[in-house]
Amino acid sequence: MNKLFLTMTLLLCTVIASAQWSVMTTISKVEGTPACDFMGSEDCEVYEGDTKPTEEDSWNATDKIGIGYQVNEKLMVGATMDGEDKYELLGRYELMNGLWGTCVYNYVKDSETEPMDNVELGIGYSFNVWKGLYVDPNYTMPAKADEAGEREGSFNMSVSYKF
Repeated sequence: MNKLFLTMTLLLCTVIASAQWSVMTTISKVEGTPACDFMGSEDCEVYEGDTKPTEEDSWNATDKIGIGYQVNEKLMVGATMDGEDKYELLGRYELMNGLWGTCVYNYVKDSETEPMDNVELGIGYSFNVWKGLYVDPNYTMPAKADEAGEREGSFNMSVSYKF
């Protein structure tokens, strides 16, 4: 048992020391709510979670935060979590010179949907801004069309840092 524990500890230390880890986040625009009398104006719409309405839009860098493990020069696997406790597993494969393809599985607990309903495919590019800091514009779309036969994708801007 001691040999197994020692071997596992050595393996874990080697993986951590030799691997390249990344932390990443998606930057998104948060639409402001209309300014009004906060004390109960009838024509004011206040959304759940709002503490005070505002006219200004803001940027949120914590909507989707994750960590990735660089398996080799071309492949990264990771996991992300968005602000609503939804988890995603991702794989990123570098195609050429900073251009990469990605596959994201949106983990839905106790879901009765097919696994392909929760898969998104995308493509992106990593710009090295400074040392290990990268800006990653990317486009993702569902792998399977919805009931109407449409696949509406989204453009995302993310920031990552490689250790």
